[in-house]
Amino acid sequence: MKTNMNIIVNVLKPLVQSGIISKSDLELIKKLPDMEAKIKSVTNPAQEEFLKPRLDKYKTIKETCEIMRVDRKTVYTWMKTGKLQYSRLAAKKVLIHESSIIKLIEDYKNK
Repeated sequence: MKTNMNIIVNVLKPLVQSGIISKSDLELIKKLPDMEAKIKSVTNPAQEEFLKPRLDKYKTIKETCEIMRVDRKTVYTWMKTGKLQYSRLAAKKVLIHESSIIKLIEDYKNK
C-alpha cells in the first residue's frame, strides 16, 4: 500500500505545482492509509453485521429471475427452502436480498 501511495503522490505533485490540487489536499491524500487503518480498528465485526442488512440491496422477483436465468417458480422454491433471503412488504410485494443471490451463486459455483 505504501508503494502505491508513493506512486499516487508522485503523480499528483505536478498537479499541486500547477495549482489544480492544493498542498493541503495532497497532505490529506497522504494520510488516507492511516485513516483507513484507524477506521478499521474502530469498527468491530458485531457492528459490521448490524450495519449489513441496512446496506443490503434488494431485487424484485422479476429481476432475480433475470439475474439467475430461471423461472419464477424456481425463485419461489428457493425462497421457501431458505436459499434466498427475502422481505415481504405486502401480499404481492417481495424483495430478494441481493447478498443471498450472490451467496446462492457462490454455493453452486464449480459444482
